[in-house]
Amino acid sequence: MIAVLEATNLCKTYIVNKSQNNVLRNVNLTLHEGEFVSVMGPSGSGKSTLLYTVSGMDRLTAGEVVFDQKSLSGLSEKEVSDLRLRKMGFIFQQMHMLGNLSVYDNIILSGYEALKRNGNSRSRSDVNQQADKLMRKLGIIETAGHDITEVSGGQLQRACICRALINDPIMLFADEPTGALNSKAAQEVLAELCRINREGTTIMMVTHDMKVAAQSDKVLYMVDGTIQGQHILGKYSEGQGLKEREQSLTKWLMEMGW
Repeated sequence: MIAVLEATNLCKTYIVNKSQNNVLRNVNLTLHEGEFVSVMGPSGSGKSTLLYTVSGMDRLTAGEVVFDQKSLSGLSEKEVSDLRLRKMGFIFQQMHMLGNLSVYDNIILSGYEALKRNGNSRSRSDVNQQADKLMRKLGIIETAGHDITEVSGGQLQRACICRALINDPIMLFADEPTGALNSKAAQEVLAELCRINREGTTIMMVTHDMKVAAQSDKVLYMVDGTIQGQHILGKYSEGQGLKEREQSLTKWLMEMGW
């Protein structure tokens, strides 16, 4: 299997009031093409910091991160930014949308930015067609012209998924993507993530929800900035053995001290 992301002896340290806070301590992980990996652990264990550091949103202190065969520490800020724009997609718990733009315009914005920066063979028409295709696939095409305050939380998060996919990334990074949603909307969003993953996109997701994590291929458990273990669940097919997966994951998490 092809490795999309590799972290080797990854460390992240913050200096606060002249004191060192070692948030990540010699973390090693590999995500292969098409994997769906969840990261779990208690509050303050370093889950989100890990996601931000391996995606280049935050600079590492020591170690190495290789994404798509490129070492992030060897790239300039602009090169990392371009790599995130073209090859990565991001979904967060807080749906950072621009309030002065419609849902549709929020989705196409990063597609237009990629055209401006890279001057590739795509045109604005191509980006528009991609946005239309994604919105139809995720069932929100009717919200295209709406303000972001005129749609539900579930619809807005699905719009965030469309935005994350507009440049055909090879990997999605999701930080508590269902955390602000009710259970029905959360499951709808997760079903879309599972479908996207089955179509080939690699996903790394931070979550505190066992029901959400149970639908990923593998769960990593973090404590005090280190990965303490992993639980292999295998690829999930909708409706097949979810309760058993949840029970298996719950038992393992309890053994890990959840």
